[in-house]
Amino acid sequence: MGDHAVVAEGVSKRFRLVVDRPLSLKEAWTGLRLRPGSPRPARRVRREPFWALQDVSLEVPRGSMYGLVGRNGSGKSTLLRIMAGIYRPTEGRVEVKGRTSALLELGAGFHPALSGRENIYLNASVLGVPRAQIDERVEQIIEFAGLEEFIDSPVKIYSSGMYVRLGFAVAVHVDPEILIVDEVVAVGDEEFQLRCFSHLESLRAQGVTIVLVSHDLGMLRANCDQMAWLNRGRLAAVGEPAAVVNAYLDTIDTEGAASVGHRPRPDDEGDTPLRIVNLEFFDKAGHRPKSFASGAPLVVRIHYAATEPIDDPVFSLGFYDHNNLHLAGPRSHVGGFRPGRVDGEGWVEFRLARIPFRAGMFHVNAAVQDSGASFLYDRRAREFWLQISGEPDPAANGLLHLEGDWRAGA
Repeated sequence: MGDHAVVAEGVSKRFRLVVDRPLSLKEAWTGLRLRPGSPRPARRVRREPFWALQDVSLEVPRGSMYGLVGRNGSGKSTLLRIMAGIYRPTEGRVEVKGRTSALLELGAGFHPALSGRENIYLNASVLGVPRAQIDERVEQIIEFAGLEEFIDSPVKIYSSGMYVRLGFAVAVHVDPEILIVDEVVAVGDEEFQLRCFSHLESLRAQGVTIVLVSHDLGMLRANCDQMAWLNRGRLAAVGEPAAVVNAYLDTIDTEGAASVGHRPRPDDEGDTPLRIVNLEFFDKAGHRPKSFASGAPLVVRIHYAATEPIDDPVFSLGFYDHNNLHLAGPRSHVGGFRPGRVDGEGWVEFRLARIPFRAGMFHVNAAVQDSGASFLYDRRAREFWLQISGEPDPAANGLLHLEGDWRAGA
């Protein structure tokens, strides 16, 4: 394995899906679907194979943080369970070198009738940790989980967030060499999530290998050393985080654009008579600062180039946060603006009186369609980034700063 903590070679996993659910215990036992009013079976209950993973090969470097992304049902959790030894691959092999701790699903490994304290001992013993070592760390685990008040109550009364707190606290305090974490951490509140990721960073600094599934693309891109993208059970991309995230989002954006009418021209063969050349951000004085203050004016200028005259094309922008959450999507024709006939090089502007976004990094997509908004001439995604700084109200919450007035009456 060399310097790799986990190596997967040609891993495939097949499940059997029941197409016709048994209608009785007898059908479930015999596998036969009975004809009403007749003792003779009409046909067997059908089961069809489903390949959750197909020919997946990857290597996780020792001491790295390795991220997995993909849509729900793409095979991420199945792959983690194979790495953790819960599933066996149908084909291929996975080699894991090191003591492994896994947090894969809510309440996994907990006995609902036992108290939180008793479940700490149960979980840790399953992971092979001696009782003497658990005795030394049990108070540390309880403190990290923040469950001092409930630790001697049965976990069946715990909320989902409390389950996650306890499970994560145990998983990271049993000296793992390889830590496997599914999206369940996202169930915790924001304060606990920050504490989790801070602790993950400290573990990585100690040489622990971390394999992480998350939908927080910004966090993965900023913290992972390598990433892999699973698409419908197959490995679609693997490598440097920014490249993998962009490849993943390109697919999502293309499908999302098609769903709102951004379709290519019927005669499109890769060339287009109207292209978006550049996107620029200006303040009200016409300057291009590196960062814009939340609540300040903003001008977004779309530069285009047309190789033939085109009447009244529709320009649009898409503002997204670092997790690709679509925040706003202004279109030129909605406000009655018509650019007229465009030919050669030129620009159109979108002017925002006050930036509604709170501090952070945002990417801005640009697109241009025909006058009826029925097909797409060009689209540029995740190439242009907008840095927003300053907080009009540091105590406020949420992604947007809303302009408004409060009033009272009786």
